[in-house]
Amino acid sequence: MYSQKVLDIFYDPQNVGVIKGANGVGKVVDDTCGEILKIYVTLDGSKVVDAKFQAYGSPAAIAATASATALILGKTLEEVSKITADQILAELGGELPDNKKYVCPLAEKALHNLIANCHKKANGKATDDEE
Repeated sequence: MYSQKVLDIFYDPQNVGVIKGANGVGKVVDDTCGEILKIYVTLDGSKVVDAKFQAYGSPAAIAATASATALILGKTLEEVSKITADQILAELGGELPDNKKYVCPLAEKALHNLIANCHKKANGKATDDEE
C-alpha cells in the first residue's frame, strides 16, 4: 500500500512535461518492470533553473521521478550529482512498499545520466535527440 504522500504526488505530480532544447536529458529504462524515467533540465550556467519529467510505470516510479525533479531545482550539477536514492525516498516521506523501493535508485540513475548528457551537450558531443 502506498502512503498518502506518495499518492498525493502521483495524483498531482509537479514538473510533468518535456523541455524542448533542454540542456540535458537523463533517461533510464528498467528492463525487469518496463518502467521508463526521463528527466529534462534547463541550465543557467551549471544551475538547474527548470526541470521536467516523463515517466511510464507504477505510481511509485512517477512519484519518485517527480520528487527527483523537485530536489534538483535551483541546484548546480555538482549538487545534483550528490543526490542519492535515499534522499529521493525521504522526499517521498520515507515510505514505499518493499517491492517498489527499486524506483528510487532508478531515479538516481536518471539523474546521473542527465548530468552525463549535460556535459556531452555542453561539449558538442550530443544532439537534442540523443539521451
